[in-house]
Amino acid sequence: MSESISRRTFIKGSTALGVSSVLAGSIDGWLPKPAFAEGKVDIAAVKGADYFKNTIKAVELLGGMGRFVSRQARVGLLINSPWDHLGSYVRPEITLAVIRMCRDAGAKEIGVFKNLDNDYWQRSALSENFPDEIEGLRSLAGNHTEVSIPGGRALKKANVAKGLLDCDVFINIPIAKDHTGTGFTGTMKNMMGATSSMTNMFFHHGSGKLGWYDDIDFLSQCIADVNLVRKPDLCIFDGTEVLTTNGPRGPGKVIKPQKVFAGVDRVAMDAYGANLIGVRGEEVRMIRMAHEHGLGEIELARLHIQEVRL
Repeated sequence: MSESISRRTFIKGSTALGVSSVLAGSIDGWLPKPAFAEGKVDIAAVKGADYFKNTIKAVELLGGMGRFVSRQARVGLLINSPWDHLGSYVRPEITLAVIRMCRDAGAKEIGVFKNLDNDYWQRSALSENFPDEIEGLRSLAGNHTEVSIPGGRALKKANVAKGLLDCDVFINIPIAKDHTGTGFTGTMKNMMGATSSMTNMFFHHGSGKLGWYDDIDFLSQCIADVNLVRKPDLCIFDGTEVLTTNGPRGPGKVIKPQKVFAGVDRVAMDAYGANLIGVRGEEVRMIRMAHEHGLGEIELARLHIQEVRL
């Protein structure tokens, strides 16, 4: 079943329903459901119990991986994977689907900015079917280089993984979840996974305050600023099993929207993803600050969102 949301219909529907009426766990209840598609798809969201198939379908709705990955391309994947509690990490099925699609599109090499150990792969039995793909992943972790950020407001320079600058295609793969400091973590926050520990420490303490989350405005601005370094060619969001409390690590309350969604506008993707935990994008400072940088659209009413249920 396919549901397509046009800009015009969304505006009319959201005015009547109220964007603030989002219920944590699913946005199915408040997004209007017109009977036709209009123009290009900004966000493709697929709901279903098979996360591997959800991922492939979401990218297909955007035109397929071949739209983003050309033959012989070097692909870098930024995957939110460090934690091990349910709802705190990107499901391996999603990662495997992305790797398979990149291979099928003719990628020369695929690398990851965060190394994925055996514990990560063992969280899904599907991993047993992809030994060559897993073994063939290149490590892009470490090897940081300093870059200047001329448009940065709080962050003027940062140490980022050299692979982020060198890869032909950059795919950002976050998970939607709660965050004790910023309130939400998604594509923007995930960029900290491609920066050095020294740069990350500056995010938290560069304003002169000692507490890890004592200055959320400064932290949020640094996150928005580091996103000026490189735009993702594609964002693929895990909204399947979502941690709604005690994030980013957990354990905490977990809901299961069973959604994978994809798009190229990271601000729009984060605004959409934040709704899964009952938060509007405008309420998350780093999303709002990234929008002020001109990095993307924060108003969902202006987007063409297509939702499909498998």
